[in-house]
This record gives sequence, structure tokens and C-alpha cells, in this order.
Amino acid sequence: MTIAYFDAFSGISGDMVVGALIDLGVPLAYLKRELKKLDVHGYRLTAEPVKRCGITATHFGVQITKKQKSRDYAAIRQLIETSKLDAAVKETALAIFKKIAEAEAKVHGQSIEKVHFHEVGAVDSIVDITAAALGFHRLGITRFVCSPIPTGSGMVDTMHGMMPVPAPATLLLLKGIPLTPDATPMELTTPTGAAIASALAETFGAMPAMKPLAAGYGAGTKIRQDRTPNLFRIVLGEPAGRGRRLMVLETNIDDATPESLGYAMLKILGAGALDVWVAGVMMKKGRQAFILSVLCDPLRAAGLRNLMLEETPTLGVRQYEVERFELERKVIKVKTKFGEVRVKEALTPGGQRRLKPEYDDCKTLAKKTGKPFDAVYRAVLAAALK
Repeated sequence: MTIAYFDAFSGISGDMVVGALIDLGVPLAYLKRELKKLDVHGYRLTAEPVKRCGITATHFGVQITKKQKSRDYAAIRQLIETSKLDAAVKETALAIFKKIAEAEAKVHGQSIEKVHFHEVGAVDSIVDITAAALGFHRLGITRFVCSPIPTGSGMVDTMHGMMPVPAPATLLLLKGIPLTPDATPMELTTPTGAAIASALAETFGAMPAMKPLAAGYGAGTKIRQDRTPNLFRIVLGEPAGRGRRLMVLETNIDDATPESLGYAMLKILGAGALDVWVAGVMMKKGRQAFILSVLCDPLRAAGLRNLMLEETPTLGVRQYEVERFELERKVIKVKTKFGEVRVKEALTPGGQRRLKPEYDDCKTLAKKTGKPFDAVYRAVLAAALK
């Protein structure tokens, strides 16, 4: 499980989030390639290293190269839904845009479908939000926590005229979220940044108990005059002293053959599920049936739900959250007289070492050498114990 802590000590905006993701190692080339799956044109992406108060960061920009048409929420939703982006990326991007649409609709007294997105609906914000969703997916982030958020002060120039900071839509997006007082006369948190935080973060406050693995800094365009770096930081980490948050997808099936379920299981595993299993049950009216269960990361749930609906005759899928506690583990490679094999090595809380040779590697060597599978397996265990 990978945790992302949004450290918004100087606010949060869409371009700062993407800059921090690039700083963490998400390739700009990957973002460019994936964003081509959206029917949006007339822009150019840039990512440049900069320094803010001596800290190296990445400044991400979207340069508009031709005039753009106005889009409402319905058009943006269709744009994302009909794209060839990964299902998990679509789900994240749509969740963020829905937050913004709901806030804008309430501010302007319109229905959500007819909200025109002016600043937020401009190409740069569509790109910012989708690029952020791509980056989160690329880094395998499954849990988001955010610091209290500063908004700045003063006035901001919008398509509707001068607005107080935080702008009305931003304030609605931050409803229920702890804010940090900051009298800096500029907009520190934009509607896009507020939407990303409110749509994804499960809690707001201090950094959670975790083992930090890396930090990425995204730079804002403006320079603050109070010697505070205009940066947004994402700290990646893994849980410390808690389980891993996962999703279970389930469905009852009474009209499929075991062979067809076996095929569906292979496809689901190939699509990124952590585990898949089938159990026999008796349903109403004495019907014999199966429960097909899938364990997965939350960000993969949408795509795997769709795959279950496509590959089985079921009419519905249940979903619920679970917490899995895992032993610390790593993969080692051992050499035997039959060849090299990967072995999973885990440590119990009491320090006991557990070894499990990789099944596929042992199977491949057994076929290659003509030796019994059990002989290969025992040879691998013996080599690993040394």
C-alpha cells in the first residue's frame, strides 16, 4: 500500500500537484502519451526544474497554442468517459470534476449538467486534473491524506469579475476541511487544487503514521514575498503499524460453467487483481451457485468491476472495503542445479523466516528439465535456506 501525504503548506493547485508527481518520477513523456487519449488539442506541456527558497522543484505548465471552445460539465464528463484511458484513471478524474461541477452549480444557481467551466473547464485544467489522475495511478497510490490548507487572502480576477479569496467555489470545495490562516495577498489554493484534495483525501491533519519513501515538490508560478517557498509537497510512504486498505468485489453466479469462470478468473488476475477465488454456495430455491470474489487495490476496483460484468453472466457486483495485514516481505533469487528461481521471503512478527518458491518459475524449470515439480521445489527451498 502506498500512501500520499499532500503537504499543502503553501496551498494547492492543479499544476503544483502535477509538478510534484513529475518530481516524484512520473515521466512527462508518459503523461503526454496518455493525454493523447483525450480528444483535446491545441496545447503544449512543459516541465522545468526551478528553485524556490533553495529547494529544487518541478514547475509544470500547460501552454495553449490555439483558441479553445467552452465546455460544460456534461461535455467534459463525456470527453473522459469515452476516452481510452485506464478505468481507474477515468474514475479519479471524474470524481474530481464532479466535485468542481457541484460547487460551481451551487454558486451560480444552475443544474450540474449545464455548468460552464470557464477557468476550470479550460484545457489547462482538464489536462491538470487528468494528468494528476494518471500520476496517482502510475505511482500506485491507494490512500491520500492532506494537511490543513491555507487559502491566502485578497481578491482574485475571474471570468465573473473580482472575487474574494478563497473564491466562492473554492470555499464550497473546502467545506468541512481544516484551513490554515495565511494573510498572503494571493490565491494560494485554486478550485482545481481544492477539488483534488476534497475528492481524494480521506483525512486532513498531520502526516499519518508511515515510513516515508520519497518526496516530490511542485512549484507555483508566483513568488511569495514572505520568504515562504511557493511549493506543494507530496510525501510518499508505506504504512507503519497498520493494515493495507483493499477492496473486495463479489458476485453470486448460478448460470455459468466452471470452465467459463476459470477463464474469467485468469482475465481478472491478468488485469491487476491481487487475488481471485470461487466458493460454492446454495442460493434461494435450492439453486447451486458460485461466489466469485476479487481482492484488489481501490484504484483498480472500477476496471475490475467492469471486467466481472463483461466476463460473467452476473447482473451486479458487490463491493466493500477490507484491511489486510501483511508480513514484511521481499523477493530473492536463488540458483539451483536446475536454474535460477525467484523466492518470496517473509518475516513473522517473532522474526521467523518463511520461504515460498515462485510456482511459475518452478513449473518452467520442471518442464525444461523433465524433473518432477516436487524435486525442483525442494531443491529451490534447500538453496534458499543456505
